[in-house]
Amino acid sequence: MKSLIIGMGIGELYKSVLTQLDAEVITVDTNPDKNADFSRVEDALVAHGFFDTVNICTPNFTHAQLTQQVAPYSKIVFVEKPGFKNSKEWIDILSQYPDTRIMMVKNNMWRDNIGEMQTLAAQSNSIDIKWIRKNCIPHPGSWFTTKELAYGGVSRDLVPHLLSLYIALNPYWYSTSATKKTSEQQWTLQNIDSTDYGTINYNGTYDVDDKVEMSFGERWRVHANWRDLTTEESCVTINDTTIELGWCPEEAYHNMIKDAIDNVDNDNFWQQQVRQDIWIHKQIEAL
Repeated sequence: MKSLIIGMGIGELYKSVLTQLDAEVITVDTNPDKNADFSRVEDALVAHGFFDTVNICTPNFTHAQLTQQVAPYSKIVFVEKPGFKNSKEWIDILSQYPDTRIMMVKNNMWRDNIGEMQTLAAQSNSIDIKWIRKNCIPHPGSWFTTKELAYGGVSRDLVPHLLSLYIALNPYWYSTSATKKTSEQQWTLQNIDSTDYGTINYNGTYDVDDKVEMSFGERWRVHANWRDLTTEESCVTINDTTIELGWCPEEAYHNMIKDAIDNVDNDNFWQQQVRQDIWIHKQIEAL
């Protein structure tokens, strides 16, 4: 198996996982300090021709163009959240490349304890899915906090992870949409004096949401916040039982990629991915 990784930030995690899967891993990054095999995608394509998998791990605004570039040369393309700008762009690109399997990365759905959470959720009347950071706005003033480039803030960064868990825990997810939703920009570059997740560019832009709350009926709630200042929570609370999440374990990424590879010819598997990815896009584009 031959795999291409574009972007060697979180791409390092995928390199570790793919190496465990005995893949020949080819890397691309424009930053020479990353010591990637290539600095340009086109050079990797010329040198290697075709890949079994491609992982796109670059800034949000590059995802669509890179997917179009690599789709003719790959069986499977994994696109880091939040996918593309909106559901229409996702649908359009899927239709352009019907012979390539394209999916948004939804690694949390492959956690080992998903079955336990599903069992609890089926018997519950209240499910809260939370990822609340105390002080972790990613690189304020960079592309992360520029709506033109990121398409949104925490709604594109953390909410897709939480919505993928909602899908995994609610067997009727496909017939639902958010009944209540709020998105706020609580912070500006002028009132942030520190962050635990990257430096601040005070000459940059901050015009994105940094707090989101969503409800799906009376049972299901989703909360995401980049900068709460007092609380740090990453968990699923089902009735009175709280299951800590924390950073998604590497094993979940491994399971996701292996499952996709094992099902590359299973149309039902990929039809389900398409439904899930379009649904997630539609929820976050409404924020």
